[in-house]
Amino acid sequence: MILLQVVVMFSLAFICYQDLMYRAVYWLCFPVLAILMFIIKYKFSGMEETLTHAGYSLVFLIFQLLVLWVYFSIKQKKAINLTGDYLGWGDILFLAAITFYLSPANYVVFYVVSLVVVLMYMLMAAQLTSSKKNLNIPLAGLQAALLCLLILVDEFSPKFMLYDDSWLSF
Repeated sequence: MILLQVVVMFSLAFICYQDLMYRAVYWLCFPVLAILMFIIKYKFSGMEETLTHAGYSLVFLIFQLLVLWVYFSIKQKKAINLTGDYLGWGDILFLAAITFYLSPANYVVFYVVSLVVVLMYMLMAAQLTSSKKNLNIPLAGLQAALLCLLILVDEFSPKFMLYDDSWLSF
């Protein structure tokens, strides 16, 4: 199991490197990551819970993408292609891949917190550089780095579980 976690962390590091360096990630990284994460979650939670959690998280992701599409379509006063100028396919595929690892509540928390952290990072980076030419945000790469850190915390903290919502029970 540790070997699978290490391979997942190397995969996340590779996604981060590619996105930061080239603003693009090989598409094959995402199915591989999804399969590895599925295997890990399956070993801890079983097939039914793994697929149920992934389904709930995918519904949340689709709803978020629909809200973004509606917002930008209203703002532009025409139907837009969300992956054209606003969001990369790599970002969507990454968010879809991690649904197989995180529990639904952890997925929503990771989604929101990672977006805030990435936004803060990009605002600080924009302040440090005077060049406004490249406004592309390496969202999948930065989220992969954050997830890699979370996996490390999960590995060394007995009360922290990324694939379980037990922290919700009071």
